[in-house]
Amino acid sequence: MNYQVGDLIIGKVTSVKPYALFLSFEGEVKGLLHISELSDAYVRDIEKYGTVGDTMKVKVLSIDESNGFLRVSLKKVPEKEQFSSHVNEQRIFLEEKEIDFTILKEHLPTWIENTLKKVEEK
Repeated sequence: MNYQVGDLIIGKVTSVKPYALFLSFEGEVKGLLHISELSDAYVRDIEKYGTVGDTMKVKVLSIDESNGFLRVSLKKVPEKEQFSSHVNEQRIFLEEKEIDFTILKEHLPTWIENTLKKVEEK
């Protein structure tokens, strides 16, 4: 896969260090997401942004021409396009097609009714 500076790409966290997340990308490409590229705010705990196995969308900042190693940024990804499989303090944006509230819609009236009966019994 040929990446270019400015591309938004999806990577998988392969290693976590106090100063950076290391990611792998399609085509066996590796990269580094430095702690300073996670957020404009102070980052106290890097694992709030990603742990091994998580996937996230990042922006390519630079490419080492000698080995293809990428330097990437999370904070430079437009907010509406950000996502991470890690549950953390960041917003996680989902496409509408990914959200399915059908089960909730079907069962909520019954759950409410059952809860009200329990409250009335007490």
